[in-house]
Amino acid sequence: MLAAFRGEPVDTLPYVPRLDLWYLANSTSGTLPKQHAHRTMNEIARAEGWAVYFRFADDQLADENRPKYLHRGIGLYGSRDTVYDIVFPRDVEIRVSREGGRQRVEYHTPVGMVSATVHYDVEAQRLGITIPTIVEHLIKRPEDYEPAGWLFEHLDVKPNFERFARWSAEDIRDDGVPVALGFLGASPVNEIQRDLIDSTQFFFHYKDHQEKMRRLAARMEPLFDKFLAILCDSPADVAWWGANFDDMITYPPYFAKEISPWIGKVARALAARGKLLMCHTDGENEGLMDLIRDSGMHIAESICPAPMTKITFAEYYRRWSPKLTLFGGVPSTVVLDETPDADFEAYMDRLFRAVAPGTRYLVGIADQVPPNAIFSRLQRIGERVAKEGSLPLKAGDARPVDAASVAKAAAATIRESGDDLYATVRQDVAKGKHLAIKEHVTDLLARGVAAQDILDRGLIAAIDVVGKRMAAGQAYIPEVLLAARAMSTAVGVLEPHLAASGDAQRGKIVIGTVTGDLHDIGKNLVVTMMKGVGFDVVDLGVNVSRERFCQAVADLRPDVLGLSALLTTTMMEMREVIRALDARGLRAHCKVIVGGAPVSEQFARQIGADGFAPDAFEAATLARRLTAAQPA
Repeated sequence: MLAAFRGEPVDTLPYVPRLDLWYLANSTSGTLPKQHAHRTMNEIARAEGWAVYFRFADDQLADENRPKYLHRGIGLYGSRDTVYDIVFPRDVEIRVSREGGRQRVEYHTPVGMVSATVHYDVEAQRLGITIPTIVEHLIKRPEDYEPAGWLFEHLDVKPNFERFARWSAEDIRDDGVPVALGFLGASPVNEIQRDLIDSTQFFFHYKDHQEKMRRLAARMEPLFDKFLAILCDSPADVAWWGANFDDMITYPPYFAKEISPWIGKVARALAARGKLLMCHTDGENEGLMDLIRDSGMHIAESICPAPMTKITFAEYYRRWSPKLTLFGGVPSTVVLDETPDADFEAYMDRLFRAVAPGTRYLVGIADQVPPNAIFSRLQRIGERVAKEGSLPLKAGDARPVDAASVAKAAAATIRESGDDLYATVRQDVAKGKHLAIKEHVTDLLARGVAAQDILDRGLIAAIDVVGKRMAAGQAYIPEVLLAARAMSTAVGVLEPHLAASGDAQRGKIVIGTVTGDLHDIGKNLVVTMMKGVGFDVVDLGVNVSRERFCQAVADLRPDVLGLSALLTTTMMEMREVIRALDARGLRAHCKVIVGGAPVSEQFARQIGADGFAPDAFEAATLARRLTAAQPA
């Protein structure tokens, strides 16, 4: 593994499935394969002849492990792969309260109190969730920046190499490479985005409270520098720093400004001490291909290619392998039962052809092995790597996707309206002017313009353009969220006029993120879009049980039920919700649509959904089409 990480010649491709999520879920549920029922995660890997690779694999319901994740809400850990201990200043009082699966930590500083709440329970562990999920973020309002800044400015860290060395010697041994954990946020601003503020609110704060955010980031920098110095002095050969890059969330201009400089800084510092930088590049990277390649990182881990994202692994390998070591490449959906055996084998055929000659590559499941993976497929990958993975591999006929042509074709579909009467509100939406749009919509109403016309020819026309720009890769999440916020503000002004005019809403939508999944940025955007095009939307939030979905359908009788999931570990819950609706005789009352990063059209058909949408704009279009087809 280490030789492959370094780009040195090796005899065969290393096979390194990341088992922590799979192991945690199945050991908690008692569903480990019989031959491995009493083995630890690393014992299973050794028994199968696989390399050992560790991330977060602790039983967090055990009392001895709770302190390791106490400060998850501020992005700090005490797990075995850390090489530091956290030192809080004496004049900060830390108060911890726990209720059920929720744990709240208050930090009382001399300049005010900030708090964060995380969620973790046996159901989360059964789903394979490996770290607590933040449900209340440290920064909730502009006033929180000052105490948060004071906290980070006065935090300290000190080396603890003994814990890491003991774990390395006793648990990893010679069967893998122990990787030291740094910050999951690649830079102070990226850490604010990842852990300190709600994912949707971040983009509003990034625009509205830029000065406060910059000051907080500046006060965090010394702590980041101390972390880096400790990593450089540590016994680790590889450090994990920066995670979850995505060309919509960490969009290209943001990545270039806020992330690349720090990745380069960390990589240079580690390289000067003979160490390597690994980054967790598990997202949609179509717009970041060159930026990631040129950032300075040494290893791109958990690469998640098509069909889960837009870029084929052949394209990843062609563009990155001259400068980076690639780790991953087998999408987690390929080891699920939704993928037929023949398609699984065909994917592996393409993978071996695509990575010829095979240098700078480690075979892994991306993002990681899901709880419901077919174990025999993990074994089959190991068999094929052993049989076909001798280097150098022979080149094959894999053909990369021409991403530039795809974007150009999509951009060619964009046509902006030139109707002057609505031009101002369209510009307000396009530029995210949520304050100005109130006045402009009110002015149109005062001039006698029908509310429905303002909605259709002004707001919807504008957001359609934004949606097409997003599909073409020309607009990113912040621009879309700001446009959606402006549109939502305008719809609020129009609502009483629409009701008074008798223009009925298109229908009712109930939406939520399924059990075990607390991601909400995509779901929130869908909610805004649905409201914007005239639907009455009931948002059930995140981590919604199938029972609650069924009760909402029974009570509210929606036209459409929307199910969201961002994780391969939770996407199968969509099928269970649909089965629960069928069992209660509720399916006839509404159409079910699904969406989220791992979800596909094929998956939607397999679970019996009525439709799939890859993004918020398509979701709104799909809902309009489905409701139009229903009798009034």
